[in-house]
Amino acid sequence: MSERHVSVATPILGEEEYDNVEAVLDSGRFLQGPMVEEFEAKWAELVGVEHAVAVSNGTTALQLALNAMGLEPGDEVIVPSLTFGSTATAVVHQAGVPVFADIDRELYTLDHTDLERCVSEHTEAVIPVHLYGHPAEMDEIRAFADEHDLAVIEDAAQAHGASYKGEPVGSIGDVGCFSFYATKNITTGEGGIVTTDDEEIADRIRLLRSHGMEGRDEHVALGYNYRMSDLNAAIGTAQVDRLLGFNDRRREISERLFEELGDLEWISPGTVREYVEHAYFWAPFEVDPDVIGMSGKDVWRELKDQGVETRHRYVDPLYEQPVFEEHRGFNSKFPWSENPREHSYDLHLPNVEAVAGNTLGLPNHPGLEEADIEYVIETVRSFGSF
Repeated sequence: MSERHVSVATPILGEEEYDNVEAVLDSGRFLQGPMVEEFEAKWAELVGVEHAVAVSNGTTALQLALNAMGLEPGDEVIVPSLTFGSTATAVVHQAGVPVFADIDRELYTLDHTDLERCVSEHTEAVIPVHLYGHPAEMDEIRAFADEHDLAVIEDAAQAHGASYKGEPVGSIGDVGCFSFYATKNITTGEGGIVTTDDEEIADRIRLLRSHGMEGRDEHVALGYNYRMSDLNAAIGTAQVDRLLGFNDRRREISERLFEELGDLEWISPGTVREYVEHAYFWAPFEVDPDVIGMSGKDVWRELKDQGVETRHRYVDPLYEQPVFEEHRGFNSKFPWSENPREHSYDLHLPNVEAVAGNTLGLPNHPGLEEADIEYVIETVRSFGSF
């Protein structure tokens, strides 16, 4: 076990964040207020949309987007099979049915060539995920959605500041959803936001996030308590100003890791298309178990023992997760668990099954010192000799 430790993620805060939080504490107004409004305005400008609606986290952003866009019980939503679970559980919580598509073998994002297999007369939406910070192939996904009259909800929880062919993610689909969890490119501690140019959708989400109330007493819709507090937004509104600088540093470190480790036979850097701006939430690498003779989890464990913390997530396709495979959801008949079409998750999708469990994210956050980066490179290059 090494005495050295290089973290894979850490929130980076400055004086402005502390000053903003102190101002909120002094004001005595902790709930949704002027800091949330400022944060929303800054995020809308950054993404290039008319509306940004702050909510409690990225999962509730997805759920509110689906609700606001009119998802009905039993409606199907196409989702990628390699992503964090809430991309699919948000569909189930809205009484919808997630339909799992394969992933692009190089990008790890939704495979647009698999959409035709997934679509049916019951399909209402598709949720591409900009996984690890690399945008999905939005031209093809958008064209398919337009052809089949489907809504497009971008899951941009890992892609703050990324762009696709010059268009910021979160502005390409009908709706974009972001997360500001503590390990993301910027943070509010916990939080999320929905972006859209559709005023009706934005107004609906504003209503739903606050108990479906108009005024203080009249409940006009079945809403939720999904608001963001001013304390969270106080951090976020300062973080927005830091995002592009943070991303520049993430890109610099990630590209250096790709270059310095790209000649190794047992691990290969992720693909980056020339027409995207990658947000580098991860500096993704794929382990070849046949070459190294170890699983991705074994490599993750060994690197951790040597003091290099890495990301190792999504080790199984979502359709193999018990909550989906065994329809563990609700205690009564429900469109997802008692689907009249007997929707099956008995899938074997080749790309995701080749990738799942074999990807690692090496440390690339802006707080790394030069010595940390050198230690990561040295440790990975010497892997197998310790």
